[in-house]
Amino acid sequence: MTKAGGDAEEQNDASGSADSTTAESWRQWENFARAQQLGQIGWWRLDVTRNVLTWSAENYRIFGQPIGAPQTYETFLETVHPDDRAYVHERWTAALHGEPYDIEHRVLVDGREKWVREKACLEFDATGALLGGFGVTQDISERKHAEIALQWGVRRNELLTRIAARLLQSSDVQGVVEELCAEVMQFLDCQAFFNYLVDEEGGCLRLNACAGIPEDRAREIEWLDYGVAICGTVARDRERIVADNISVGADPRTAIVASCGIKAYCCHPLIAQGRLMGTLSFGAKTRPAFTDAEIEVMQAVSQLVSMAMARLRMEQALLEADRRKDEFIATLAHELRNPLAPIRTGLLVLKRTGGQGPNAVRVQEMMERQVDHIVRLVDDLLEVSRIRSGKIELKRERLDLRDLMDQAIEASQQFLDANGVSLTVVRPDEPLMIDGDPVRLVQVIANLLSNAAKYTPSGGRAEIAARRVGSQVELTVADNGVGIPTDMLPHVFDLFAQVDRTLGRAQGGLGIGLALVRKLLRLHGGLVEARSDGPGKGSTFVVRLPLALGVAQGGPQPQGSRSAPRVLIIEDDDDAVHSLSMLLRAQGANVRTAFDGKRGVEAVQDFHPEVVFIDLGLAGMDGYEAARRIRAMPEGRDTIIVALTRWGGETAREHVKKAGFDLHIAKPTSMGDIERVLDFRR
Repeated sequence: MTKAGGDAEEQNDASGSADSTTAESWRQWENFARAQQLGQIGWWRLDVTRNVLTWSAENYRIFGQPIGAPQTYETFLETVHPDDRAYVHERWTAALHGEPYDIEHRVLVDGREKWVREKACLEFDATGALLGGFGVTQDISERKHAEIALQWGVRRNELLTRIAARLLQSSDVQGVVEELCAEVMQFLDCQAFFNYLVDEEGGCLRLNACAGIPEDRAREIEWLDYGVAICGTVARDRERIVADNISVGADPRTAIVASCGIKAYCCHPLIAQGRLMGTLSFGAKTRPAFTDAEIEVMQAVSQLVSMAMARLRMEQALLEADRRKDEFIATLAHELRNPLAPIRTGLLVLKRTGGQGPNAVRVQEMMERQVDHIVRLVDDLLEVSRIRSGKIELKRERLDLRDLMDQAIEASQQFLDANGVSLTVVRPDEPLMIDGDPVRLVQVIANLLSNAAKYTPSGGRAEIAARRVGSQVELTVADNGVGIPTDMLPHVFDLFAQVDRTLGRAQGGLGIGLALVRKLLRLHGGLVEARSDGPGKGSTFVVRLPLALGVAQGGPQPQGSRSAPRVLIIEDDDDAVHSLSMLLRAQGANVRTAFDGKRGVEAVQDFHPEVVFIDLGLAGMDGYEAARRIRAMPEGRDTIIVALTRWGGETAREHVKKAGFDLHIAKPTSMGDIERVLDFRR
C-alpha cells in the first residue's frame, strides 16, 4: 500500500511537474510574444524541404496581413513599396548566394508608408543548396522618420544659409532671385516659381523672374493688377495663400497657374519694414499639395529675399542721401558766396567813400537785396527743420483762394520781372473758400511762382489759374521753361532735389522750395503734383486743397450743428499720415500729427484730442504702449482711441479691444471708416 501509495504519490508528483512545466513554457512564450509586440519585432521561419514559410503574429501585424494567411515570397514582395521592390529582390537574390541579408526598406500598409528592417540567417547543405532560414523583421518607422526629418532639417538649414550668404553679398538682389529659386525648387521637388515686384509708377505688379512655364506665357502675365489671380490677391491683402488640388478646384484665382499644369501652389508676400516689395511663389506639377515643412521653407526664403531687398533699398537711399548732401553743401556754399561777394564789395565802396556820394544809396540798396536773399535761404532751412520736427503750427482761418493768389503774385512779381518772365493770371469767377493758414498758403503759391521764374529763360511765360473741382479747389502754375525729365518727376518734391544741378544759374536755390510746398500742403490736407512732357517742354504744378466744409457740402452749416473734432494721428508712415489727414480734414476735423509714440503721448497733454488714431506697428514705443499711456493720462481718459493695423477681421477687432482701444480700422483707411469713427464720437 505504502509502495502503491508511494507509487501513486510519485505519479501525482510527476503529473503535477509536467503540468507546471507546460504552464511555465506558455508563460515564457506569452512573455516572448509580448516582448515582440512591444519591440515591434516579428520573426519568420523558412523550411525549403517542406516548402513551408512560417510568420509570427507580430510579423503579420507589421506587414498588415491577416494572421495565419499563407505567405510566399511573391506575396511578401507585393507589400514592399514599388520604389523599393527592385532593391529588396536584388538583396534577397544575393543572400541566396551566401551574402548577408540585413536591409532597410519601405512597405505599404493600408496605403500608409512604413519602414522596416529585415535581417536573416540562411542555411545551406554541403552542396550549397538552400535548406531554409530564420529571420526577424522590425518596424523602424519612428526612427527612420526621425532620421529623415533630421537629415531634411540639416539640408534645409544649409540651403537657407547659402541663400542668406548669397543675398548678403549681392548688390543685385532682383538679378539673383532666379538662381536662388532654382536651388529652392530642386530642394522642394517643385517645378515652377514666380517672382513679382511692385511697380511704383504703374501701381501694379511686374514679373521679375520665373521658371517652369513657356516664354510666351511669361510675356502674357508680365503685368498683374492688385487683386488679380493668386499673386495679385496676395499683394493686395499682404497674406500668404496656399492652393491645393488646383486641377480639381474651381477657384478663379488659380486659372493662370492651372493653365501652366501646376497642381499645388504657395505664394508669399515680400514685406520688410511694413513695405510691400512684391510676391514670391512656388508651384508643383507632380503632386497635389505641399507639406507644412515645405511651406515653412518657402516662407523663410521669402523673408530672406524681403530683407535683402530692403537692405539694398536702404543702401541705395543712404548713397542717394549722401550724394544729395554733398550737392546741397556745394549749392549752399555757392548760394551764400553769390550775395556775400557784392556785400563785401559794397562795404569796401562805402568805407572808401565814407558812405557819401551819388553811388552810396545804390550800394546800400544792393546790399539790402543781397542780405534779404541770405535771409530767405536761412528762413527756408529753418522752415524745413520746424516742419520735420513737428514744431510748426497752422493758424487757420476762412480764406478766399483769390486773395491768396493776389498776395503771392505781389510777393513774386519783382522776381518774375527780374528774370524776364511774363505772368498770365486766370482768376476764378466765384469765391473759392478754404480753411488754412494764410501766411503758409501764400508761401506755397509764391514758391511755385518763384520756381517757374527760376527755370524759365528770359522772355518766357508763366500762368497761374484756379478753379473748383467737386469738393476741392485746384490751382495750377505752368511755364514754358526748361521742363522736367521723366525720371526726375517722382523726385522733384524731395528735399535738396533740383532739376538743374549746375551751379551756374544765378538763382539756383537750395532745392528746398518744392519740398516746403508739399509739406505745407500736407499739413493743410492738400497735395501737389508735377507734370512735364520732358526737357525743354515746360512744367505744370497742380495744387489741390479741400474746400471749406460748408462750401464743400453745398452751403453753410447751422451754427453748433457739428463741432470740429480735435484729432491726433500717431503714425510713422508719411504717406499714411497724409492720406488720413486729408480724409479727416475733409470732414472738418482739426488735425495734428505725431510721427512716433513718444511725441504722440506728449501731444495729448497740450492738444487734448477727442480722437486719437494710433498705428500699432510704431517703431520704438509701439501703438499698444502709446495707447496705455494716453489712457492713463487725465487728458486721455475719455479720448476715443482707434487702432490702425494692416490686418482686419473679427479676430483683429477682439485683439485690439482687449488692449484698450475703442475701435479698429484696417489700412488703407476709407472715408467710410472716418465717418464711422466720427459717428462713434458723436
